[in-house]
This record gives sequence, structure tokens and C-alpha cells, in this order.
Amino acid sequence: MLRAAIFDFGNTLIGLDPSMTSTRTDYADVVARPCTERLARHLAQKGILPPEEAGEEFVARLMDIRERNRLTADQTGREIDATTSLAEALDDAGIRVPGMAALKAALRAYFAYEEGCIVALPGAVKTLAFLRKRGIPLAVLSNATDGPYVARVAKRVKMRRYFDPFVVSADIGVRKPRAEAFRAALAAWSLPAESVAMIGDSLFHDIDGANRLGLYSIHLTLIPNAGDPAHRGTIKPRLAVASHEELRERLEPLLYKET
Repeated sequence: MLRAAIFDFGNTLIGLDPSMTSTRTDYADVVARPCTERLARHLAQKGILPPEEAGEEFVARLMDIRERNRLTADQTGREIDATTSLAEALDDAGIRVPGMAALKAALRAYFAYEEGCIVALPGAVKTLAFLRKRGIPLAVLSNATDGPYVARVAKRVKMRRYFDPFVVSADIGVRKPRAEAFRAALAAWSLPAESVAMIGDSLFHDIDGANRLGLYSIHLTLIPNAGDPAHRGTIKPRLAVASHEELRERLEPLLYKET
């Protein structure tokens, strides 16, 4: 019987506003440029980046660095956070890298546009309330390059209060499917692995990592994950569901009940 549940965040609980079409799990194809342009303007306004340096060359440089670091992090399992990527872009441009507080403020300006594009997926909040009512502890385990961004989004879509712990790869330095990422969430509970569900949209990041640790893996296919076709023949979830409504129906008989 399941006694706790870990949720992926992006494309499992939240997603891009349906009016915007993205081919990327991380929405980078539709938000990267406007986010980076806003960040460049912010840096220029703060006197960190000379106005003449805040144009297309810097925007393209930071976008390229962010994408390269994303691919490197996926290959190594070591997260490269957004602060590191921004500092690298400034250094490459010959700009003095400011202190951490200034970098964090710049990243808040960067992510502000993306935050406004995110909505709760249909039925997601209802699923969390359903599990909370049944006494099931919940955690978030998200691959993301900025922890405060994920926390702000979770608060805005009225989900943050459901989760303890709330684990983001940028904060712990490792990404799913690395075992260390899952253990960071599991450490809050003294429970056998088989009694914890892992629910996510990615076969590689969520399901493979969960399977290797013996968690009860649940693949949510509501939003197709672009990386899944490469793994369908080799990574198998314990359960697959196409919606939050189906998730609740299938979880009901599996949940631990006090006798």
C-alpha cells in the first residue's frame, strides 16, 4: 500500500498556458528569448551591463550557454544552476560579474515572464487535495535551474502548501534520474521505497530513477514528453495514466488506510 507520494513539477502538476504551443518539456522554445531579453534590459538598467552590450549578441550568448549547460547537466546528472550560467555569460562578454544578490535579482527578472505563462494542469490541485485528505505525505522533486522560481510558481498556483519536502535540483546540485535526487526527497520519511509513489511525465528522469530505487513509478502522459520515444522500449512504469482524474481513480485502491 502507498503511504507517500513524490511529484515531478513541470508538465506533471503545472504547464505552459494552453494558448502557447511548446515543443519542449522545459518550454524553452517559447520563453527563452523573451526571458533573456528582459534580463538583458534589467542588467542594463542596473548598470551591470553597458546598454550597448545588452543587445542580440548577449541574448544569443546567454541562450546558448543555458542550452549547453542544460544538455551537460542531463548527461552528467549534476545540475548547473541559472546563476552559474548567467555569471558565465557575463564573464564571456568581459563584464565584471556582480555579487550573488545582484545575480539573484537579475534571475527573478528573467523568470518573471515565464512565471506568468504557467498554469496548474487540469485536476492537479484536486489530486493534491485528494491525497492530503487521505493522510498521504507529499513531496515535490523537480529538475529546474532555479529553486526560488519553482517555489514562486508553486505558491502562485496554490500548490506550495501541500509539499514537505520541496526539492529542486538547483538547490541540491543533482538532477533526476540520479539516486541522490530521489533520496533528498525520501530522507524526510522513514518509509520503505515500495510504499512511495513517484509521479512524473518523463520516462528517463522520473520513471527510470524511481524504478532503480524500487519506488512505485507512475507515468503521467497528459503532456507528451519529447524525450519519451527513445525510452519506451526499455523503461516501463508500474502504472501509466493520461489525466489527473485517472490518476486519482487508480490511486484510490492503492493508498494505505488506517485500520
